[in-house]
Amino acid sequence: MSVVSEGVAPGIAGNESGLDSIYREFGRRAVTRRGESTVMFSGGLDSTTTVVLLSEVYEKLHLLTFCNGYGHCFVGWSKRQRSNLDRILGMDRYVHVIQSCSDLFARLLINTLAKDYRTYRSKFIWCMACKLAMHTYTIMYCLEHEIRHSSDGSSGQTSYYVEQMQPTLKAIKNYYGEFGIDFSTPVYRVGSRDEEMRILAQKGIKKVGLSIAGRNPGTQPLCVPGNLIYFFSTFLKIHPRYSQDDVLRFIEEKRGIAESYMREKLGEKGLEMAELVRRLKGDGGAQWPAVD
Repeated sequence: MSVVSEGVAPGIAGNESGLDSIYREFGRRAVTRRGESTVMFSGGLDSTTTVVLLSEVYEKLHLLTFCNGYGHCFVGWSKRQRSNLDRILGMDRYVHVIQSCSDLFARLLINTLAKDYRTYRSKFIWCMACKLAMHTYTIMYCLEHEIRHSSDGSSGQTSYYVEQMQPTLKAIKNYYGEFGIDFSTPVYRVGSRDEEMRILAQKGIKKVGLSIAGRNPGTQPLCVPGNLIYFFSTFLKIHPRYSQDDVLRFIEEKRGIAESYMREKLGEKGLEMAELVRRLKGDGGAQWPAVD
């Protein structure tokens, strides 16, 4: 049984500047802005840095903030970065959408919580189901708006979070890829929170929330269950150890529910998911290559 524990995820090493990270992800085409991308956006340090970096690549960004409806508080705090983004990007270069994903989160976990816990015997199921619901809603948004790229603020500094473990991110990248969407994590190799603050400071953002135990609360939603799950990790640096095999098995099991949900919700709008995917992939339905 494979276990991923504390520290930087396997295969991720070394520090990079912000633009080095962008060039590695996207190539030197980053110097010319084009196209659009979604960003899963909380308003915190990692996702705000992701937005600033992607503003060097894409002409327009769609910032998506989600609420799972079960212990997610202060979702409106994500709006606190809007004045900075208005100044840095301009109001015409981004949109910010706040949306509930509670109904899908309930299907993925809440309705079967006792059963799932008996099966996996780990608290990771809460955070992983929540993030899978957010990724699924992001995929639906991309399909509806014909957007072929998406990013989030996953960071190698917090690779002990189940949703930011490298095997998890590979599975999520492949999930997006099946719908013709390329998924990336531009700040994953940025080596420290100080480096992220330096990137933001260059754009005139001098502070992101409060600085508490290496975190920056105050500009992003508060997840009460998530904070309880990671309490010892945040304050005592005692990080959880999750079975990689169990996490991947959980994702695979729940993906079927998520994809059925997407098909249902798009159908309610008179949209056929298969046709949207064909349109997004283009040229004969080619996929983004899977990640081994």
